[in-house]
Amino acid sequence: MKLIGKFKNWWTSLTSKQKNVILYIWQLPQNLLGLIVILFSRAWHIKEIDTWYTNGNFGVSLGHYIIINKNRGEITLNHERGHQKQSLMLGPVYLVVIGLPSVLGNIARRAYSFDYYSLPWEAWADRLGGVKR
Repeated sequence: MKLIGKFKNWWTSLTSKQKNVILYIWQLPQNLLGLIVILFSRAWHIKEIDTWYTNGNFGVSLGHYIIINKNRGEITLNHERGHQKQSLMLGPVYLVVIGLPSVLGNIARRAYSFDYYSLPWEAWADRLGGVKR
């Protein structure tokens, strides 16, 4: 418990900029992949909600970056914000624990009819994002 207290003291002593750098590095694999997706999907940024929009028919949260179709609504945005919180919690293992199962689940739902959002990692993202389906 002393270690946790020391960490909290250290973390609270950091500036906002320092915390952002540390969190960016903590999520580096998904941040790099997010930048690649933004580049290849020709997404554009909406600063007020810190989201990238695309004409592509997908929604994805990769570290700091949420990239969604321009016609998607608040439910999709909040679901992706839930994935963003998962990324903050899981750091470098996010792509294996959440990203890969999410992609495979999405592919499987196109071949078989089932509730994609009932998958554990998707339901967790909904809860974290405040989405009620």
